[in-house]
Amino acid sequence: MTTRPTWAGAMIAVMAIACTAIPVKADEGPNPLTRLSLEYLMDVEVVTASKRPERLQDTAAAVYVLTREEIIRSGATNIPDALRLVPGVNVAQINANNWAVSIRGLNSRYANKLLVMIDGRSIYSPLFSGVIWDRHRVPLSEIDRIEVVRGPGGSLWGANAVNGVINVITRHSVETQGQQLNLTVGTEELGRVYARQGSVLGEDATYRLSIDLGAHDDTSLPDGTSGNDDWEDAQLGLRVDWSPSERDTVLVDMGLSGVSGGDRAERPSLTTPYMFDEDGDTRRHGGYVHGRWERRFAPKNMLTTQAFVDYRSMEIDTPQIEEDRATVDVQVQHTFPVSDGLTAHYGGGYRYIDDRTDTQTRVLELHPDDDTIEIFSGFLQATQSLWDDQVSLTLGSKVEHHSVSGTEVQPSARALWNITDRHTLWGAVSQAVRTPSRAETDGVIRNNVIAPFTGANTTPFPLVVAAVGSDDLDAERITAFEAGYRARLFNRVSIDVAGFYNEYDALLVNADAGEATLESENGVPFLEVPASINDDAHGRVYGAEISATWEPTGQWRLRGSYSWLMEDIEDADTGATGNSPKHQLAVLSLFEISDNWTLDAALRLVDDLPNPDADGYADLDIRLAWSPNETIEFAVTGQNLLRDSRREYGLERELNPDPLATEIDRGVLATLTVRF
Repeated sequence: MTTRPTWAGAMIAVMAIACTAIPVKADEGPNPLTRLSLEYLMDVEVVTASKRPERLQDTAAAVYVLTREEIIRSGATNIPDALRLVPGVNVAQINANNWAVSIRGLNSRYANKLLVMIDGRSIYSPLFSGVIWDRHRVPLSEIDRIEVVRGPGGSLWGANAVNGVINVITRHSVETQGQQLNLTVGTEELGRVYARQGSVLGEDATYRLSIDLGAHDDTSLPDGTSGNDDWEDAQLGLRVDWSPSERDTVLVDMGLSGVSGGDRAERPSLTTPYMFDEDGDTRRHGGYVHGRWERRFAPKNMLTTQAFVDYRSMEIDTPQIEEDRATVDVQVQHTFPVSDGLTAHYGGGYRYIDDRTDTQTRVLELHPDDDTIEIFSGFLQATQSLWDDQVSLTLGSKVEHHSVSGTEVQPSARALWNITDRHTLWGAVSQAVRTPSRAETDGVIRNNVIAPFTGANTTPFPLVVAAVGSDDLDAERITAFEAGYRARLFNRVSIDVAGFYNEYDALLVNADAGEATLESENGVPFLEVPASINDDAHGRVYGAEISATWEPTGQWRLRGSYSWLMEDIEDADTGATGNSPKHQLAVLSLFEISDNWTLDAALRLVDDLPNPDADGYADLDIRLAWSPNETIEFAVTGQNLLRDSRREYGLERELNPDPLATEIDRGVLATLTVRF
């Protein structure tokens, strides 16, 4: 397989130099269960739902906050696995280095109706749409919380925040002072080394410098052969937090990352057997610089400016494609009180994307190879509070101009009623759009060959199906109706319920077949049928989600969720179905055995996937941790304990070629954490 990237040695050298800094008070590690108390979970401030801090209890949206303690103690080793605990989030691991993640249905490897951010910095890929999860790994101990908004967020965040928004929020560097070393070994995640140094810079600033290196084992195909999907990753990160005055806060963070791994995919051939499995490699690396300045003029009057520059490079062998993409993004927003009870929130932004590709086979072509995208946007939102802040009404919209798909308006109306300090009702109506990806507008994908003299091809020639993109495609649009209720029913029980009904128009899930033409390649004749991507599909998705927290004792906390989902996606000609589970259940149990021992478990039940086909499953992770003092913790985690292996995802035929789905195995993980 591939070797660890050559720049890993440079990262280690930089970390070694940083660790010679003067030590300060060490990070005290995961907070006790008091941070997971019902008071904390109800009163925690969230920023993703309204782009400004507000109490979760006062948010007119379906919001779930996954805390750092829950992530670490659940036994998760990556962000997709942690998201399995969130109601309404659909997670299916395709193989060792690929995941399909969506919210409220319509899942795929490149789930294109979900906006994912890290500290407000979008990691959405414009090439295929969606998120390449292995490219954006965040060390779990550096995450403060993950805020998940189920439902459209286009009125604030813009295009592609259709079914939901995930915002991974990292810890302030003042919370990660001193040194920390994590050493992990396991059967699936073979090894991981994480080292962190935090210290002060003068009187007003702190920093965190960290390195994270990992190696992952391969998985197996159903016949027992290797999936050729083992992989290695490395990250170097630096965060600086500066408070030059009482009114100003400045954040600067930057990172370098790289991934190298294997890949196996089903590929077409003009000769027998016409479709075959092909091994290849993937190589991805990149870096970013991100800055944010906040000036607070008064308690409810704040100006925020944020900008980032991001560079990503990718090489894939199956099919052969190289991409180099640079993104520059600038956003400004201002929140201020207009009058008694009325708050205005407005802002604007500009994004420039320079995407350069090189496709080396007929399996995937892009015309033109290079493209630039410009996005201009502005939003305005007003919130009126009534009756001593018991009721709030919010109206807003975002106007966004995309240089390819044109101008889109994404409005939203929300209402919230705090019946008492323990009971809240809310409702919302909103619209959002998803702009077509480069593959859908500029691409030609020949990912399927039908053998001659078969039911689907009675000719003597192999039949190549070519999915052809179009720059005339409209943006996909959703109209969403939502309602919810959250309450603290008793001193030890809280509940959060949400229901939704989504109408979709102009979905890009269908293709119109044209006339076949006789072609030849390397002396082999074949028929090619163009299948033009269109936007004629429509449909509806509806469902309900419930989450609850219960404290049986002061040492034991249970947090569970259940999701019910119905997908009815129809295309004008042949019809189509959804590809997310109808039922999902997750329970996280956190138990303090004593001051030094914790025993935690995460149970998951997931229903069948109809398309692509995959059986439902139940599985369990258990984590036992021992902390003899504040500086050392040793943990052992059993992963997927209820079965030897399972397949979570099927082989999907779509515009974006998928790797072969493999078996996810049972695993054991041991982690040693030392804080200095």
